[in-house]
Amino acid sequence: MNIFKRFWKSLYSPADIASFRNDKIRKSIVYIIVLSFVTFLPLAYFTNVTTKNALKVGEETITKEIPDFNVKDGKLVLTDDSVKNIPISIDQDQLHIYFDASGTLDKDDVDNKIASYDSAVAFLSDSIYFTAAGVSQSISYDTAGISNKADLVDLYTSIESLAKYFIPIALLILFLFTLGSIFFRVALYSLFGFILSGFGRTGISFRQNWMMASYSITLAAVFTMVMEALQVVVPFGMEINMVVSMIFVFLAIRTIPPSEPTILEK
Repeated sequence: MNIFKRFWKSLYSPADIASFRNDKIRKSIVYIIVLSFVTFLPLAYFTNVTTKNALKVGEETITKEIPDFNVKDGKLVLTDDSVKNIPISIDQDQLHIYFDASGTLDKDDVDNKIASYDSAVAFLSDSIYFTAAGVSQSISYDTAGISNKADLVDLYTSIESLAKYFIPIALLILFLFTLGSIFFRVALYSLFGFILSGFGRTGISFRQNWMMASYSITLAAVFTMVMEALQVVVPFGMEINMVVSMIFVFLAIRTIPPSEPTILEK
């Protein structure tokens, strides 16, 4: 059975998942890698889009919208006396820019102001805060080498020119993180199945539980991918996926023929 048929069967058939338990381990590894890649696609797309949207805020926009400032002792200091309305909020479609030398805003405030898949760049009183597609990072002005507005414009120009290099690298790192996370969950579900099957005393080894767990995550992975593609935030999504995957492991063990009884059937 090829990988596409295995994928389809794994969406709904614990019996077929159980039948894969004696396959070679390399098949499960290939399957996990492919499934991880498919699950990663929406995150990769939105990360790429939001990053490019952020870079569309060009030097002219920064020059006109961000007031003059200096950085003293690591703190943002406004030098334009004509600016009265602080914090400043600039909206560019799904990109939001905040400038606050007063210390009113913090990272949590920024997160609360934007939607889940929007991106934001916030010039806070003590650091620059970036967030895009759920990935956030803050950096001090000293670390960024920014002491005034001219430095900020220069930094933006440099980042824009390097974007074609760091976006693929960032996506590769995110994919490896996604892949590692899925391998960890498979190992966890394998242990769950190994416990249910009597720690191997009933003829179902940890290796076989690994094979079943590798395919039992399919429905949860597809659900995650669809929700990511639709930009829908599911409350307790991780917990729901864990429960669904464990149910598939449980049902797969239950469908093993009587010649290989399990602890659940005694």
